[in-house]
Amino acid sequence: MSIQAITEHLEKLYQLNESLLALSKEKTELVKKSKIDEFNDLLMKERKHAQGIEQVENKRMKLTDDWFQQHAPDAEEQTISELIERIEDESEKERLQTIYEKLIYNLADLKSQEALNRDLIQQSLQFIELSLEMYQPETKNINYDKKQAKQGSKSNSSVFDSKA
Repeated sequence: MSIQAITEHLEKLYQLNESLLALSKEKTELVKKSKIDEFNDLLMKERKHAQGIEQVENKRMKLTDDWFQQHAPDAEEQTISELIERIEDESEKERLQTIYEKLIYNLADLKSQEALNRDLIQQSLQFIELSLEMYQPETKNINYDKKQAKQGSKSNSSVFDSKA
């Protein structure tokens, strides 16, 4: 397998992840504005992106494994980092290194954006829960129950003895 095919798949992964990052930023705005319907539509788009990323990543992994089988079957780790170290052509090495670094930074940005989204959603849910508690406060049961009956039987003595 050629390094060029692996590089092309990494570029596709980068483009898909860049698009996913844009969706994630859009999701942040939708959460801020409480637009639930648009948010649900965006989640569907994200799922499709995730499926596409998974397919491209599986193909990239297969290409990488094939390259290692042909060029370095003794390699313990079959990673992109290891592949970059083993490439002899400097131009291919530089191109692969560049796209690999861009992808890593993109994934870090995506991870932080998703953490922000998760925090915003959690805060929104806490606000909703608080609002519901304010509208529907939990009332204590003031009716007779078994616990009160047991407690009442111990202190059943009265100041007045009504047996006469």
